[in-house]
Amino acid sequence: MAKSLADELMERRAALIAQAQEIAQRGVTEDRDLTVDEQTGFDQRIAEAGKLHERAKAIHEGEQKAHELEESFRSVTGNEPNNGGPAESGLGAWARSARPGDGYNLANPTGYQIRQILKGEQRDMSATGGVGKNAVSTQLWEYALHVGQILQSGVDIINTSDGNALPFPVATSHAETDDTALDPHDPLVNDEATITTVDSTVAKYGFISYVPTELVSDATFDLEGYIARAAGRELGRRVSRVAAAGVISSFTTAGVTAPATVLTNFGDQTVVGQGTDLIYKLFHSVLPEYRTSASWIMADPTAALVRMLKGSDGQSVWQPALTAGDPDLLVGKPVYIVPQIASPAANAKSLFFGDLSALKVRIAGGLRFERSDEYKFGNDQISFRGIVRTGAVGVDPNAVKYLAHPAA
Repeated sequence: MAKSLADELMERRAALIAQAQEIAQRGVTEDRDLTVDEQTGFDQRIAEAGKLHERAKAIHEGEQKAHELEESFRSVTGNEPNNGGPAESGLGAWARSARPGDGYNLANPTGYQIRQILKGEQRDMSATGGVGKNAVSTQLWEYALHVGQILQSGVDIINTSDGNALPFPVATSHAETDDTALDPHDPLVNDEATITTVDSTVAKYGFISYVPTELVSDATFDLEGYIARAAGRELGRRVSRVAAAGVISSFTTAGVTAPATVLTNFGDQTVVGQGTDLIYKLFHSVLPEYRTSASWIMADPTAALVRMLKGSDGQSVWQPALTAGDPDLLVGKPVYIVPQIASPAANAKSLFFGDLSALKVRIAGGLRFERSDEYKFGNDQISFRGIVRTGAVGVDPNAVKYLAHPAA
């Protein structure tokens, strides 16, 4: 009988353990500690043996489940599992031998099948608005929707195939030299870095639309193309919202707090500590190492207020981009509009600045847009669904800071 893969792995594991025992026995026989090379070889063999055991165990469990599935099939049907082509149904046999006038009784659908046919929210994308008429233009005007620019602001977008928790290692403090110079033979001062982990998790978001088959067939414009574009935009907006929420929850250090009277704007430009002074204070509250690749994020109402601020020379501190399509600049750093950031108000965080690559935006399994002609077959509808699994987490709270407005 041929050996299974699990058996072969266990034989390799046994050989590795025997080699490790031989190395250990050598040290015992000679009454000495293992050398560095021997210890390394011993550890590597034990580690590899452990991995082989895990693989063999997983393969064995898979084979056992497959065997149990076959036994279950056999006990229910009385037949062996079909590993070949599909068996001919009773209807197929009747069709081959039927004579004119013969009938065939179809089995009634089970309760589960009925529930599958009837379940699901009914939502119209019907032709009652006249979009299926021949005279309708072939060009579709689409209402604009604000997706947000946060995904362009330097955040680190990570794509993974699964949605399991992903720990990110984070060094929160670093080893440093002592300020006192060392004399010859002085002992070195002990100082160590602090390393921890931050877990990245994802949540699932999605929608489903049911479209009458005749609408897809009769529409004079590219209806399916519109549905696909709209799905992509909506999933992108969802990722942007999650990223913005990640900024707000992860970066909790105020770089500057506005004076007590500055609630819904940036105050009086002629008063020290208000106007552009707040912008410059926030800029310099972030370490130079972070400012190298830093950017600003704010909502549109905040951007409108910042554009009106003037420097001591009367010039606007807001600098338009030199190239069309590039972001505008504030104190030489790019500005991105994110509608989820609060506008100036009591207790609001209206302006964020820093290195946004410290925000890890994760997408598990990509953006999914899928079509099914079968799911709503009983209603003659085509189903379209969009799904995304995403999450965001900050790994360095010092990288980004914000402007805080006081309480009312």
